[in-house]
Amino acid sequence: MLALPPTDPRNWYRNAIVHLLDCPHGNWWFLGWHRAYLGWLEMTLRDLSGDPEFALPYWDWTKTQRVPLAMFEGVLDPNNGAFIPTFEKFKTAFEPAVTALYASFSPEQKGALALRPFPFTTPADFWQVLPQVFFNQPSARGLTATNPDLDSNTRLSVGMSTIRSALRTSRFAGSGAPGAPAGFQSAKAANHSGGSIKGILESGPHDNVHGAMGGGGDAFMISFFSPVDPIFFLHHGNLDRLWTVWTRRQTALGRPILPQGADLTAWSDEKFLFFSNAKGEPVLQNKAGDYAATDLFDYDYSPGSGDDQVPAPGPMAEASPQVFSAQVTSAAVGASTAAGGIANVPAAALGATASADTSPVVEITMNLGHDDAGRRFRVLVSAGSGSTPVAAGAITVFGHPHHGPTTFTVPLPDSLASAATGATVPLDVRVVPIGTPPRPGVAATAAAAPAPLVSAIRIRTD
Repeated sequence: MLALPPTDPRNWYRNAIVHLLDCPHGNWWFLGWHRAYLGWLEMTLRDLSGDPEFALPYWDWTKTQRVPLAMFEGVLDPNNGAFIPTFEKFKTAFEPAVTALYASFSPEQKGALALRPFPFTTPADFWQVLPQVFFNQPSARGLTATNPDLDSNTRLSVGMSTIRSALRTSRFAGSGAPGAPAGFQSAKAANHSGGSIKGILESGPHDNVHGAMGGGGDAFMISFFSPVDPIFFLHHGNLDRLWTVWTRRQTALGRPILPQGADLTAWSDEKFLFFSNAKGEPVLQNKAGDYAATDLFDYDYSPGSGDDQVPAPGPMAEASPQVFSAQVTSAAVGASTAAGGIANVPAAALGATASADTSPVVEITMNLGHDDAGRRFRVLVSAGSGSTPVAAGAITVFGHPHHGPTTFTVPLPDSLASAATGATVPLDVRVVPIGTPPRPGVAATAAAAPAPLVSAIRIRTD
């Protein structure tokens, strides 16, 4: 695929351009779109390799919290000589093909592009964004063969406690209303280019592995051009696998695996208009509902982390939801200053962490600017005055550009329940910056850009 000409839709970079132009995040098409994206790539690789049994592997980062060393060999490493080394060379090679691609777009495709957070309606729009998301060698990947380990914040975000909390989410998706919770697949939105409420799976493992591999904002995996790095497909393969685990868990508990009523129609009928098949032709299966199951691509997964969360068939009681809003005591997250707030939560609600099917979470709404892409934050929680803060998880601002409020969902640590000493616990939630802001062009320096603001903090138990 790297050797195919830029005019071929199956070219490696052309495939990454599809993600750049159309990928959904922060909404309920997040997993379905990416299932289609991986499936059609796998079909293409089978065809080009002549191996009808070829299957994309997945990276179980819960079990193996480092980049598989094989991913630093040959063309599995985006710093390899087979990849285009600089943005300037990329533009020279791809500018005519991008112009022709835009000329080929149908009115429906152009309408979809106009809905993007940063509209991609013309080639000029495309080339305005590309310098911000193309990363020259040798900085194409943030981790190296001599430093392959995920950082401590990412390890927490992919740990079994986080995965267990994500799988316990009983809703397919949240309503999308301000202040409403996310679901396993984040939240409803008007279209797959909208949405700003992320569930545990997207806020935690998805965003933070992208952040770790993205080198703090200086490598492909932090941007919507992330599929240039082959590790993207192993990462999203594991997310897709966890969707199948969640589906089996919901089925065992007698719970819905898809939206219900009119919501099912709204979700299923959403069109994905930019995929190509193994021959480089537009796909005929262009609706989200075509990818609700794995049947179209005829694959399944070998066992991995989270499989033990599928219970024996039978109902399981669900807790009554409770929400506790925090008073935000400091809103701005500076280069070295934290934001946060305090919520008074009944100790009994924290004790719900011991329930087999309940995972209390903290929902943090941040007002982000266009220059915040790539920024990372640690979420610390303490249970009352004098208690030691505990790391709950991390937040990575993945993709580009961000403008306005985005809500991230982070599971509360189980240890908070044992730290409670009274009937009511004043939970102190802090959002602490990690590292320095990313390079200019993706994010401005801290002095030049306004600080991200935490506008709301909620503790939710359901």
